[in-house]
Amino acid sequence: MQGPYNDYPSDERARLDADAQDGAQPMSSDGHEVQPAALCVGFDAVAIARVSSVLAAAGISCEQADSADAAVAHLVSGATDIILIADRIPAAAFAPIAAQARRISGSTKIIVAGAPPRGTRLLDAVRAGAVDWLDLSHDDRDLQFRLQTALELGNEDRRRDERIARLKGICRKLTITRSEFSKQIDSLSEGLNDFRGRVDEAGIVGEFRGLISQELDVEDLLRTSMQYMLTKTGATNAAVFLPGSKPTQFGLGAYVNYDCPRTTAEPLLSRLAEEICPRLAEDEDIVRFADTAEFVDSIGLEASVLDDCELVAWPAHHGDECMGVFFLFRNRSEPFKDELAGLIDALRPVFAAQMAKLVRVHHRSKFSWPDSRSSATEGDESGEDDEDKGFGDGESWRRAA
Repeated sequence: MQGPYNDYPSDERARLDADAQDGAQPMSSDGHEVQPAALCVGFDAVAIARVSSVLAAAGISCEQADSADAAVAHLVSGATDIILIADRIPAAAFAPIAAQARRISGSTKIIVAGAPPRGTRLLDAVRAGAVDWLDLSHDDRDLQFRLQTALELGNEDRRRDERIARLKGICRKLTITRSEFSKQIDSLSEGLNDFRGRVDEAGIVGEFRGLISQELDVEDLLRTSMQYMLTKTGATNAAVFLPGSKPTQFGLGAYVNYDCPRTTAEPLLSRLAEEICPRLAEDEDIVRFADTAEFVDSIGLEASVLDDCELVAWPAHHGDECMGVFFLFRNRSEPFKDELAGLIDALRPVFAAQMAKLVRVHHRSKFSWPDSRSSATEGDESGEDDEDKGFGDGESWRRAA
């Protein structure tokens, strides 16, 4: 064969010759050498004898197929490294063989063997899928070299396909791993956001506790609490109701007007104290009315100031005792944020605890020293001295307090 299609660098030919002499063979999955296999298609008796001799010398097994259909059937049934096509078969006839070989295994190589190519037959063979054309008039060494070259090309293609398959497997695993990693990142992000939220909440609670812990007067406590709450909610109408001597008795402790003056809201505040506060005090829930129409209907005309308003209400408990009921309301064009519920839930026990502390201090303040030493013993016929009564140095009173 003439031309660049048949030319090889001298060093490449020497390497392939060395591989052929060393008997380099592809390895099976169990580590054993696999003898290359060739399928010969369409050769007559004389040509097949020549081809078989060259294949045997190259260490390649040989099987025959009489037609293109028989060759396709053989490809489906077994592995084939080289397909040798007789030159008497036109390119259009063996093109289906080449196509089937590519579908089954990209490493199978098509070679045309026979007389030297004439005219455009070589180009037609290449277009049909052939990688070489063996001129059987050449010496055996040259033919073996070309067969080894085709085998090496097939081995490279096989290794490439194996690498691609491995890379695809790695990509699938990476895709799964990436998905799992993304889920873990999302989970960590959610956890971090939750942690940040808890830290922020703890900071707010600490700040609020620090502010109101200094207040030992009910009015000051209510004022400070309302002012702090308004910094978090924005401007709003607000009212705080404190419990009276009876569980169902509540009175207005503080009121902040934003767009509803107290004189206008007084009927509403009275109804809230009489009817709504006792019911809210029995539960722990935070109540929110984005649409107060039904709430207004249930209370009556007194609640008309709540038209087109959003209302939020909640009790503040310390132990089993309600220490106050809060109401916030403003026009629904300025809705309260959803985060307000978490803020309320964090701050109301702090307020309730401080209010309970003030109640205890208020009750203790009713204890007083006797007016005089004689009054301490007035009416005491037993003659016990002051120390026996516990008033000698006030220590017992301090313990009781």
